[in-house]
Amino acid sequence: MSDRFLEVILIDVNNGAASEWENQILENCIMAQKKILWVDDDKELTLSLQHNLEKEGWQVKTALSAERGKSMAAADKPDLIIMDIIMEGEHGYKAIKDLLSNPPLSDVPVIVFSSLTRRWGETTASLEDALLSDAAEFVDKSAGIDALVSTIHEYLGN
Repeated sequence: MSDRFLEVILIDVNNGAASEWENQILENCIMAQKKILWVDDDKELTLSLQHNLEKEGWQVKTALSAERGKSMAAADKPDLIIMDIIMEGEHGYKAIKDLLSNPPLSDVPVIVFSSLTRRWGETTASLEDALLSDAAEFVDKSAGIDALVSTIHEYLGN
């Protein structure tokens, strides 16, 4: 449900004039919805799992490349970033380094959600990239959405 939709509902209840109480509800709804940016070039995966994250109450935006993810994060700071590693073009570890070296984004936790452990040879990332990564967590895709959701809850709360 979009923020604008909530505002329209509350204002419509009082024929165009939202009460202080209704404004507080609206503000709490908007503030409570944490923003997640999911960077992964697997469009089918992100679309299918995005719904699961939205059911948890999080606002999820997706980027299909590291380059796009970096520009989206700079334009609208997320509360958390989910990053794949094996992607066309720039690999995820380089994107993490670039994102976290940008002061407005340096405090945003990044969760790596990748099948990297099984597909290491398919990336230009090096072992050094992985070891030097400032990612907060690593969740293997084989662990599934429940493991990812649990990890996100550790950083964003309920």
